[in-house]
Amino acid sequence: MTNINPITQAVCKLVNKHGTRDPFEICFCLDINVHRMELGPALKAYYFCHSRIKNIVINADSSDVIQRVLCAHELGHAVLHGKLAAIRGFHELSMYDAVSRTEYEANLFAAELLIEDEELFSLLKTDGASFYDVAKELYVPPELLDFKFKALESNGVPVKVPHIARSDFLKNDIPGCFDDF
Repeated sequence: MTNINPITQAVCKLVNKHGTRDPFEICFCLDINVHRMELGPALKAYYFCHSRIKNIVINADSSDVIQRVLCAHELGHAVLHGKLAAIRGFHELSMYDAVSRTEYEANLFAAELLIEDEELFSLLKTDGASFYDVAKELYVPPELLDFKFKALESNGVPVKVPHIARSDFLKNDIPGCFDDF
C-alpha cells in the first residue's frame, strides 16, 4: 500500500508555494511545458523529460474538465516520479495499469491537488447531496473523488470510501459526467 502522507505533503508544499491549485499554473511555475495535441482515442496524456525539458502532452479532444484532471495526474508523475520519467517517460497507454503503483500515486496526487478538503467537507454537509452530486459540484470524475476519500481515510478522517476507482479510470471516456458544464 502506498504511503499517502508524502503525496499530501508534496501537494501542500506546491499549493502553498504557488498560491494555486490550478495544475496548468503550477506547471507554468515549475517550467513544465503543457502541450495540447490530438492523440487519438487510445491515448489521453503523458509526461516526458527530454534534454532536461519537462513536458506534459494532453489529448486536445478531451473536455476542459478532463484536461484539468489529466494535467494534475501528469503533474503528479513529474513531481513524484520525475527521475523515473527521465529514464523512460510515462506514456499513458501502458501506464493506466490498474495495479501500477505510479499510476495510483499520480491519481492520489491529482485528487489531493484538485479537491480542497474544506470545500469537500462543506459539500458533504449539504442535505441530500450524493457522492456523485459532490463530484459534479467539484468538477471531477467520481473516481477521482474516490481517490480523495482514500487519502482522507488514510489520514484518519472518518469517511465511507465507495471504492469505485481503479488506477486506470482515466483511460476510458467519462460519458456525460460534465455535459452541463
